[in-house]
Amino acid sequence: MQSRLIWFLLLFVAASLAACVPVEDRPEVGKKSEYHYMLGVSSLNEQNPTGALKEFLAAEKYDKKDPEIQDGLAWAYWQKQAHELAEKHFLRAIELSDNEPKYYNNVASLYLSMKRYDDAISAFRKAADNLLFDRPEVAWTGIGMANYEKQDYAAAQRAYLKALELNTRYYPASYRLGELYYNQDRPAEALDMFTRTVELAPGYTDAHYWQGLLYMKLKEADNARKSFREVLRLDPQSDSARLATKYLKIIDE
Repeated sequence: MQSRLIWFLLLFVAASLAACVPVEDRPEVGKKSEYHYMLGVSSLNEQNPTGALKEFLAAEKYDKKDPEIQDGLAWAYWQKQAHELAEKHFLRAIELSDNEPKYYNNVASLYLSMKRYDDAISAFRKAADNLLFDRPEVAWTGIGMANYEKQDYAAAQRAYLKALELNTRYYPASYRLGELYYNQDRPAEALDMFTRTVELAPGYTDAHYWQGLLYMKLKEADNARKSFREVLRLDPQSDSARLATKYLKIIDE
């Protein structure tokens, strides 16, 4: 629940779709590579990594020097848990694109999932420090997550605050900062961050769950009930909902 990287995947999909050149404007070989590439993106969106891999490999046969295709291959391999191949293709995308920062962000996300925290921080910094990267708050949040896992909490806090400085509405940063404050036994500050998160992303179930826990900690039973009931409404089959049900019973005892 706490290690989700959904926002990095969303960044990839948005960047990939935005980068596509209309098929009708491409030469014949380009049309074929673009056709298979688009099918690969569609398969990724449908959570079908095997289908995506087949399409990206087909696209690569027609164009071995397109960094977007290499990036797509990397994501498909990552979803199939082939981490070494995913890293290879992310690095190839970086090489072919002349160090495009979004690919550094993507390989950093892979390193984070592999618990290669120093490598993740290094790659995220290359994305964050590049003035051409249009989502530096994403990379700074990744830097914070890696430092958090390394138990360098001061560095994690600085990174999350930097992300929020760059984009006050980037809710993953406020969520992660709430997580940090919670584990440092700073309940009032943690509650403030989780409340900010649910205001920015009302459908984010986990933020409501942690908000409820903090209200319990602060002995605000009515507010805790509201938060836990919202978890049940939003995602009744989730682990958060199962725990929320348990805490609601405790509150009502």
